[in-house]
Amino acid sequence: MRSRPDPPGPRSASPAGAPGRRRAATTTGRRLRRPTPSEVLLLWAPTALGVSVALIIIAAVAVTRGTGAGPAPRASIDYAWTPPVADYTPGVATRASSPTRTASPLPRLSPTPKRTTASPRTTPPAPPPPPPVTGRYAVVDAWQGGFIGEVMVTNPSGNPRDWTVRVQFPPGVGRLNTFWVDGVPQPALSRLGEAYIFTGSVPVAAQGKLALRMHFDQWGRDRHPTACAVNGKACD
Repeated sequence: MRSRPDPPGPRSASPAGAPGRRRAATTTGRRLRRPTPSEVLLLWAPTALGVSVALIIIAAVAVTRGTGAGPAPRASIDYAWTPPVADYTPGVATRASSPTRTASPLPRLSPTPKRTTASPRTTPPAPPPPPPVTGRYAVVDAWQGGFIGEVMVTNPSGNPRDWTVRVQFPPGVGRLNTFWVDGVPQPALSRLGEAYIFTGSVPVAAQGKLALRMHFDQWGRDRHPTACAVNGKACD
């Protein structure tokens, strides 16, 4: 009876001195197989990781020792060689003196004038104007065919004031015969239409008075002027 040939494929090598094992494997139908690369990687991965960590630790220790702070090596001085200088001191280096720099003087700055804000000037209020010169008309004497009228000129201010009297009468008053002012030079007379204008030759004294009197003919009944003013202000 012929034996059945083995199927094609890799044969697991068995040691020469184990014929019984081969027979047992053959009789039971079990065969040894080669592990796959993934299984091999899983088996050796922990070992490779441990070896890598150990190498990293060893390298870190070596670098730390090599770069650790320690005394710097001192430069050795060769005292056998002597430079051709009489007063040479070994180990002492001299530096050539640099030329002294003279600082240039800074330009003088002119002081900046301070700006002062001028306070606004307050203009004192103008003094009030002096009170005007006033006049009051009255009839001081009258008779048949004539009368004497008077304009009392009053200066209430504290300074002498010039004065001008202007009067105009109704048609019942005739011609002007004469006029006068007691105690002072007489005023000048001028006419403007029907009005009589008397201009004083001397001013009225401060706080003073003067009386201008006029002698008129009359054939009517009214002896009061239709217009009377002193320095442009109407008589009282």
